[in-house]
Amino acid sequence: MERRQLLVMMIVAALFFLMNTYYTGQLHQAKQEALEARQLARESEQYTVQMMNVTMYAPLSAGAIGGHDYSGDPSITYSGERVIPGKTAAAGPNIPLGTEIYVEGIGWRRVNDRGGAIGPNDIDLAVATKEEAIAFGRQKRLVIIKLPREKTN
Repeated sequence: MERRQLLVMMIVAALFFLMNTYYTGQLHQAKQEALEARQLARESEQYTVQMMNVTMYAPLSAGAIGGHDYSGDPSITYSGERVIPGKTAAAGPNIPLGTEIYVEGIGWRRVNDRGGAIGPNDIDLAVATKEEAIAFGRQKRLVIIKLPREKTN
């Protein structure tokens, strides 16, 4: 009878050890998932998504017209950066200079320019040629705006 009791006690102890190991692992996994969820929530606060009117402009194109396609030096943006077709975007004053945006079907751009006819719901993307800008026309696209991080002291 003592052997049987010893065997039962060993089985119970082994089961207890296995259950403890399992639940400790589950607790660790739950903590890790909670940390990841918090990180995703913080990151999602950096972005806003909206439908915007998207157009293109070509200030460096041979056919560019001063006062219409650009003002001042056509190779310099409002922020003082160089115009880079495929990288530079112009937006209204509601989007801070330096803000990164993602335009659906087009990709990431940086807002370094302004424009007299650009409203708060408009994005104007720099391209190489006036023909490309005209062919694109005016389209409504989903735009993801990566909000600038707040500066901490």
